[in-house]
Amino acid sequence: MNLNLYFYDSIEEISALSKEFGDDAVIVARDFSEPELREFNQKKRKSKTKILSCKLFKIPDSKNVQKFRGLADLIAADGNSMQMNQWAAKQKVNLLLNPFSSEKPFFDFATANVLSQSGVATAICFSQFLGKNEFRNTFRNAFENAQLVKNATACVQFLSKANAPMLFVCGARDKGEARAAKDLSSFGVFLGMKQDAALKANRKNPSLLLEGLG
Repeated sequence: MNLNLYFYDSIEEISALSKEFGDDAVIVARDFSEPELREFNQKKRKSKTKILSCKLFKIPDSKNVQKFRGLADLIAADGNSMQMNQWAAKQKVNLLLNPFSSEKPFFDFATANVLSQSGVATAICFSQFLGKNEFRNTFRNAFENAQLVKNATACVQFLSKANAPMLFVCGARDKGEARAAKDLSSFGVFLGMKQDAALKANRKNPSLLLEGLG
């Protein structure tokens, strides 16, 4: 199954891209407010593409998790700190996104084990590795990219060792960052996975994630 994820909510554009790429389903992950989520859920029903709404938490907010579980198809956490990653595991969210940065990995084997036991899938977004500003200092950009790859590779190794589920998605923030889900298994290999494991991450794990939604 080809499952992709976007960080913006242009349903018409995403539907067209999904048809072009051969994606079977798409997750739209945003820090939706309750009214925004209800409106988006209404709009997505008109699309021929299978679109799943995903409430993205950027800070720990246990009070509102249960409320949004009844409104969104999935719940995700932005892996922007060790605290956030641990919170995601404790809350048993559906997805943990990019638990690393160019500065810190925000991740260790203990966290990977908890995620595995909680059934939380980690989604690694290709867009995280795309340059955001072509006018930035070249050396600084190269150094940051090297650190980002290093920390992401360590994260993948921990997840693999813990047998925790992983997904590779485009994580596009606009049309220019969109990539076909079926092409992203090579991204997993680039981050140190064996080819068969990378293929499983992109073909089998998406099906298991959606089956788990009931």
